[in-house]
Amino acid sequence: MTSTLQPERYSTSMRALHWLVVLAVLVAYGVTYLEAVFPRGSVGRSYIWWTHISVGLLLVALMALRIPNRLAARQPAPSAALSRPVRIASEAAHGLLYLLLIATPLVGIWLAFLRGDAVTFFSLFTIPAPIPVDRTFAREIKEIHEWLANALVVLALVHAAAALLHHFVLKDDVLRRMLPGPR
Repeated sequence: MTSTLQPERYSTSMRALHWLVVLAVLVAYGVTYLEAVFPRGSVGRSYIWWTHISVGLLLVALMALRIPNRLAARQPAPSAALSRPVRIASEAAHGLLYLLLIATPLVGIWLAFLRGDAVTFFSLFTIPAPIPVDRTFAREIKEIHEWLANALVVLALVHAAAALLHHFVLKDDVLRRMLPGPR
């Protein structure tokens, strides 16, 4: 017989998707800092952008799994440690994180297409640019993509800092509910 009680932790799939998204964001964002190491037009620089775009597509796929999973899976009740204003702020931050996790890679794909570039997913498949090249507009979209990526990382860092504060200072269950492994 299955329990109808709310779980104490997020489901294994939700926790796995959460940590895979964290890893994807770290790789997609972090790898861009290696661009300056390689000269323009070099194989190394191409590999940086191949990785960045492939991981961006992976992020889209992870979010395509994560959103329905979140809607379908039973969620734990909000932590009793959270006051109402903190819970509202947490829900708003999570909503904004989801929005940025979707918008940032989609704008990046649009940017690649505006440049006339095909996007490839780890060389498994390639999507040719379905729109005309517009390098002038691409420069504007690049700024938006960078702004979204920076906002995503800043918000993710605030989210992580809040989780660590709850775990190490307030010593409540907020972070433990999302940690991998057994209880």
